[in-house]
Amino acid sequence: MVKLIAADMDGTLLDDQKRLPNGFPKLLECLAKRGVAFAVASGRSYPALRMLFGEKSEELLMICDNGAHVRIPGKAPVYQCMPFSIAHAVLDFCLTLSTVVPVLCGVDGIYYPKAAKSQFEQEITNFYVQFSAIPYAELYTVTDPIIKIALCAMDGSLEQVYTALQESFGAEYEVVISGDVWMDMMCKQVSKGNALSDIQSLLQVSPAETMAFGDYQNDISMFTKADYSYAMGQASDFVKQQARFVAPPNTENGVVRTICEVLQITEKEFMQ
Repeated sequence: MVKLIAADMDGTLLDDQKRLPNGFPKLLECLAKRGVAFAVASGRSYPALRMLFGEKSEELLMICDNGAHVRIPGKAPVYQCMPFSIAHAVLDFCLTLSTVVPVLCGVDGIYYPKAAKSQFEQEITNFYVQFSAIPYAELYTVTDPIIKIALCAMDGSLEQVYTALQESFGAEYEVVISGDVWMDMMCKQVSKGNALSDIQSLLQVSPAETMAFGDYQNDISMFTKADYSYAMGQASDFVKQQARFVAPPNTENGVVRTICEVLQITEKEFMQ
């Protein structure tokens, strides 16, 4: 019996226009009646998720920034912060790669270099809010505690940059590909899967009672914590191989359809 559902956002619960599926609030009501908890599990920062879910944000379990920030209703938020020295080292690393834009994700805000190209300016608005464009040198003076460093490579060099980042920092920090042009770096052992495991312990829910949905490499850690693990239909073959099942694509409301099928939520319940 499923008691906990965790779903990634972009490419999973959201459609390609970054919209929540029709009927999602009603689905949450149906889940609540069954005693099933729902956890948002995203690489996005909390302000962007709060904007997406509105007042529902206060009721939902939230795994933000790939697990570096976890919010549980009624409890203080938990942050996994990185040393500023590491943020500075990554900034130095990016200076050697002129096409890679670093984004410092802090507790209170998002910071990126002012000289970034307009193409990047559009890309960042797809995933972040409350961001500040500042001169590159001033990124070294940010005092907001850093919970994640995102790197955007829009020139087709993602895999090469990921390999170089992994070689330079992967022994001590988590480095994951989180999107078509994005990779993220967090403290070691920070992942959506470990955050989900912490929530399972809190709720006393086992992997056998957990369902998880995702479409990218940063979602794979959740699949190991959920017996009902689903890769989205449009995910890569590699991601699909890590999950037990494949759900319809995000463009076909795959998450909601699968939940309703597995939990036997009828159309009549949706209409009540």
